[in-house]
Amino acid sequence: MYLSFVLGQPIKDPNGVVLGRLEDLVASPAPHLPVISAVVVKAGRRTVRNITWECFNYDEDSERFSLAVSVDEVKDYGFTDEDLLLRTNVMDKQIVDVHDYRVVRVNDVRIEPSSGRLYLVGVDVGMRGLLRRMGWMHIADKIAKITKFKPNSQVIAWHDVEAFERGVGRLKLKVSAERLSALHPSDIARIISELDPHQRTDLMQTLDVETAADVLTEMDAEVQASIVENLEDERAADILEEMEPDEAADVLGDISADRREDILEEMEPEEAEDVKELLGYKDNTAGGLMTTEYVALSRDMTAQEAIDRIRELEPSAETIYYLYVIDSSEHLVGVLSLRDLIIAQPSSLIEDVMEPRVIHVHLDASVEDIAHSLSDYNLLALPVIDEENRLQGIVTVDDALEEIIPEGRRRRISKIWS
Repeated sequence: MYLSFVLGQPIKDPNGVVLGRLEDLVASPAPHLPVISAVVVKAGRRTVRNITWECFNYDEDSERFSLAVSVDEVKDYGFTDEDLLLRTNVMDKQIVDVHDYRVVRVNDVRIEPSSGRLYLVGVDVGMRGLLRRMGWMHIADKIAKITKFKPNSQVIAWHDVEAFERGVGRLKLKVSAERLSALHPSDIARIISELDPHQRTDLMQTLDVETAADVLTEMDAEVQASIVENLEDERAADILEEMEPDEAADVLGDISADRREDILEEMEPEEAEDVKELLGYKDNTAGGLMTTEYVALSRDMTAQEAIDRIRELEPSAETIYYLYVIDSSEHLVGVLSLRDLIIAQPSSLIEDVMEPRVIHVHLDASVEDIAHSLSDYNLLALPVIDEENRLQGIVTVDDALEEIIPEGRRRRISKIWS
């Protein structure tokens, strides 16, 4: 039995008096499956009555409802916060399909009778459910006989579905937190981006902080801002701390000033200071694009000491393209690759194996200048220095490309590489 079959049915009492038409069914929590506890009946244009289930009979053969008492004896039902209106709160709502990495819509609701009661058993998100809703099943079945194509029902058991907020009707899969965490961050980001703002926030709350940070990085700026605006300050701060400083600064730069300050106050002082520094630079400049996460070595280190230092830091893959050499005043004096470091004799001084001529840009360098330097010298990252030649950060090639390549084309490139 499906909800679409019974909506609009005339509701009559034992004497044949019509009370109105079936407008909706109310499901309440029960030990195993939600049970239908009331029927919403529309009596006239403006009158709607919520009538307790005890006043009804249900015929399984004809799938029809009728009153067990006279119209004058019906009892109204009192809603609770945990009740769901199946048509209002479940039908047409979105749920996450973690198998196909997408958000699907509930086209119909599956109900089953048992021991004189009706139970909510699942939701149909397939094409057949949509055709059933529209009253086109007889046409679809005729076409199926000719074309041999039969639209299927795709029923998701209610055990795997729950409301984001009871009585509001935003849905999710109960298993989504476990399965979502196992997906690639870009797949999770695509799923979450299709949801409404409240659903996005709720689903982000279920992810661990590290996964949430990776997912947030994969989203469009508008979606990022929407999510961070709705997260609690402490949760938002924890996620941003897991991101690269430049990415965290980009996110915070797109939200309101009040929210930005609140979140920065919740962040660890060191991480907050790095982000604040980046927020002070203009967009589309080296200062605005750079990250302060990089590996800097002292010129008087040995190769073995440098390797030990890198192991201690555990830098991300993005920031270890090159190893930059600085003096005691943090002036940029050289660069070497990880390969150069590994093949050097353990006792060799960094000063002896580094390249002293370092291609670099200044804090106010434009995106075009950065792109030309990266392209002309075939580099994966560029160090950014201030007026006194002190190392301030690095701009990676992917961050530069994000500013140069239009968003639509970036998406196509990303799909090719993934």
